Amino acid sequence: MSMLYPKTLLLTISLFVCFSIYSQVNYDAFVGTWVYQRNDTAFKIKLQKGEKSYGTKVLFGGYSLSVKGVLKDNYIRSTPAVWDVYTPAPSNNIYIVALNDNTPNFLGFSFYDQRKKHLNGEGLGGGKIELLAPNKIHWTLNEWEGLWDVLEGERVEGDTRPDIREAMIGFSVPTDAIMIKEQ
Repeated sequence: MSMLYPKTLLLTISLFVCFSIYSQVNYDAFVGTWVYQRNDTAFKIKLQKGEKSYGTKVLFGGYSLSVKGVLKDNYIRSTPAVWDVYTPAPSNNIYIVALNDNTPNFLGFSFYDQRKKHLNGEGLGGGKIELLAPNKIHWTLNEWEGLWDVLEGERVEGDTRPDIREAMIGFSVPTDAIMIKEQ
């Protein structure tokens, strides 16, 4: 046996261990309550660890919105530890479902806007949360991107899906916000 085989084996094992360590998603930094305050608007989200019924680890959350001191929306509620994905997320008090694709300090998420009810309340992807510091995140919602994932593709005769431009209705919450973690 040549000396190349043990070195190759050792290198392969080392790479596997390194990738395994770095591929573990660390949701801890994102867990908590985050607040955006600007002028007369206060937007808050709460994220907690959860799991989809088939075992995927995710973050679940809710949101609230106050304008001029009046609470307009309050969807921060107790969520289950495990979400049966065959039931609608909002019926489980889940209004944000976030996951990580092994990109450090980044989450993609689906948002269930209870006032706008995109796609008949089925929620909309295209959301991003970037961890800027241990106490600061950047929240963005991209309606075009979320709708593109669902509505684009080859149109066939009898297709009843709306055109993206027809489906764009905006959001009831801020779409680009720097949020600070509550203590």
